[in-house]
Amino acid sequence: MFITIGQIINTHGNRGEVKVKPITDDPGLFEEIKKVYAVAEADEKQMEQRVPRRPLTIETVRYHKKMVLITFMEIADMNQAEAIKGYFLQLPESELKPLPEGRYYIYQLEGLKVCEGERCYGTLTEVLQPGSNDVYVVRDGQQEILIPALKTVIKKVDLEAGRMEVVLPPGLLD
Repeated sequence: MFITIGQIINTHGNRGEVKVKPITDDPGLFEEIKKVYAVAEADEKQMEQRVPRRPLTIETVRYHKKMVLITFMEIADMNQAEAIKGYFLQLPESELKPLPEGRYYIYQLEGLKVCEGERCYGTLTEVLQPGSNDVYVVRDGQQEILIPALKTVIKKVDLEAGRMEVVLPPGLLD
């Protein structure tokens, strides 16, 4: 399985450098890896092995505002960089570094059933990262709940059971 860690959103300069929006809370990850795989679309089907990916070798990494500027050995100029604009950068799941206990990759959380005791609110479908804390989007058919990812709210994550236990703050459902 492949995990998306960034998206090429534009070229930068005329020497093939690209501007990458990191899809990770650790943009320093790009400094630790040597090879990524570029894919045109990233969805659940694209995470599988059989989707064609272009291997790219990271040559340089630097930062500008909240973006990562990367040059790849295989991309020599702006025209080649333009051809991969919009592509997603992925890593095989086996190459992700282990996280400390109690921390999870977004792909691990998406799909969990979110419950408070016996009452289940739906499935975690998306993780928003607006600023100070993440926000979990939980959907049950037409209903959507936004749950702050705070220790006071998220009580237990059980990946094996596919379940997240929460205690919603008063008024959240009003």
